[in-house]
Formats: sequence, C-alpha cells, structure tokens
Amino acid sequence: MLKDFEAIKAQLAELADVINKFKSEAVQLRIVELVLQGKNVESGGESSNEVATPKKGKKKRKPASSSTNTADGKKKRASGGTGAIATLVKVYGEGFFSKPRTISDILAHCETNLARRIKANEISGKLGRMVRTGELKRTKNTDNQYEYTRP
Repeated sequence: MLKDFEAIKAQLAELADVINKFKSEAVQLRIVELVLQGKNVESGGESSNEVATPKKGKKKRKPASSSTNTADGKKKRASGGTGAIATLVKVYGEGFFSKPRTISDILAHCETNLARRIKANEISGKLGRMVRTGELKRTKNTDNQYEYTRP
C-alpha cells in the first residue's frame, strides 16, 4: 500500500514535535499529507518556514432557476398590476369611491368582485398618500372609522 512505510514512519516521528507545535489542525494535516505523498516541503517550491495551508475559497453562487431568468440571462420582472396597491388604484379608477367607503368595505369589494384577498395594512399607506395628494377625502363616520370618498 505505502512504499517505504518504515521510512515515512521515521520521518513522521522526527517531525512529530514540529507538527504538534502548530495549533491549527489544518496545518498539521497538511504537513502529514505532504509527508505521506512523498513530497519534500523544500523541494516543493516552498521554503521550510512556510507551510501551505488549505485555502478557503469564495463560495460560488448558485445560478438562479430558469424560471426567473430569460433566454438572454436577464431577470424577469414581476408583472405589474397584480398587487394590493394596483388593485386599489383599479378600484379607484372604476369610480368605487363615489360613495363613502371604509377600509373593510374596500377589502370586501376586492375579495368578492375582483377575487383579490388583500389585507388592510397593504393598502392603508396608499390610501394615506391618496388623501395627501387630494385624490381622496377622508372623514370619520359615526363608528369612528375613516371613510374615503372622491372629493
């Protein structure tokens, strides 16, 4: 299996003190590997003071799945108009806010008529922006909830 097993054993016995002085097990293993391969550190192009340590390379990124990349390698963009804000803008464009509507009214309308289940926190920010820009007007009703209408 190993040629000159006794010679290698003698070399390792001589190097045992030097090998054990290294705190890194990786360095110790590298030295033992060099001895077992029959390489001499000095003749391997390295000085006797330098010991080759295993290099830690950068991890390679996994390529993105083919469903997210087009044929030319560019990423696909999500199709616009499918999210909660786009649904709110669509409802606004259809004239839904001609009457005062609460957030729960908006959510119910989107779920039943548009088959879009959205959450109140997904559209509350956009409703606030629409109020600030003057697209909508906000008032409190008798239940102390905000109602949104077109001005």
